[in-house]
Formats: sequence, C-alpha cells, structure tokens
Amino acid sequence: MTTEEQILKGAEDLFFRYGIKGITMDDVAKHLSMSKRTIYEKFPNKEAIVEILLKDHLGKHLDDCKKFRNAATNAIEEIFMMLAPLKELFEAMNPRLLFELKKFHPKAWQEFTEFKRTTLLESMIANMKRGIKEGLYRDDIDIHILAILRIEEVELAWNQEIYPSAKFDLAKIHVNLLEHFLYGITNVKGHRVAEDFKNQLKIKG
Repeated sequence: MTTEEQILKGAEDLFFRYGIKGITMDDVAKHLSMSKRTIYEKFPNKEAIVEILLKDHLGKHLDDCKKFRNAATNAIEEIFMMLAPLKELFEAMNPRLLFELKKFHPKAWQEFTEFKRTTLLESMIANMKRGIKEGLYRDDIDIHILAILRIEEVELAWNQEIYPSAKFDLAKIHVNLLEHFLYGITNVKGHRVAEDFKNQLKIKG
C-alpha cells in the first residue's frame, strides 16, 4: 500500500467512525502515526481527501452496478445483489456523514448530486425497463417518475430531521425503503420472485 493509499484509508476510517466535520489533518496523522508534513506533501487539505474518497466510492458503486446487472438472472435479483454491499457500507458509516458532506464540502456534494441524478438515475431506469420486459414489474408505471423517487430515497434516509440516528438504524432504513419501493413496482409474479430472493438471502427489514 502506497503512502497515499494509507492516508486515504486512515482518513476514511475516521470519517466513517466520527463523521467528517470533527476530523482534522492532525487527527489523521495521529491515527496513522505519521507526520502531518507527510500528509500535506500528498494532500493539500482535508477537502482534497474527501473529494478523492467520494470519487473512489462512486466509482466502486458504478462498477458494482455493472457487475450485478450482468450477473443477475433478472431485474429483481439485480436489486437484491446491490442491497448486500450497500447494507454493509451503511452499517459501517456514521449517519451524519452525508449531512456533513452536504453542509461543509459543497464541491464534493455537487459531484455526488450529479452522480445521483445521472448515473444512478440511468441505472434505475435500465433496471425498471428490464423488469417490465421480463414480466416482473408492472407495465403501467411511469418509469422516470419512480426512478427519480428511488434515487431521492437514498438521500432521504440520511436526513437526521426525519430519521434521527438516535432512533433509527441507517442500514435498516435503506432496506425498508428499498423493499417498499420494490414491492410497489412489482406485479404478482414479481412479488413472488422478490419474496423468494428475500427468503434466500434472509434479509430482514
């Protein structure tokens, strides 16, 4: 692992545990037992680290979307395959992380927003078209309206005013919202298929 990779991994560990706002470059240096000078030689500021980590996570998510789309036997399996790594990610993340990204890191937030409203939206639309073609999703739904709803639910789950972390588990929120959405767009056949996958994976809402 290169020095850059060590710094990024160390910063990510701290961000995931404590959020972004309260973590300083000093904290990263202490966490890694590394001089602050070494960190500044690689990254000019915390903002640069945040932006790179975000790009890495968005890139990995895109790769996962492509991999699961090709591997899944149908549109519903594609959704459930995507759920597992997302659930694992959300269980590891501080619930305030996205809020702090939005409030204190506007450049990174803009990149996340653009990714959500282009790449994620296109992926969701493709899945819904596939599900209709396979006879698993209702053919009377407005794909574009519901695809937008689904990607906006991702951000909704992080809203501390609506789902405060003191009362709600982030991963559980995402699972429940996704299941609610999926069962809303599936027909009778698709509902049975979804139930089968849920039981096989032993997913609990």
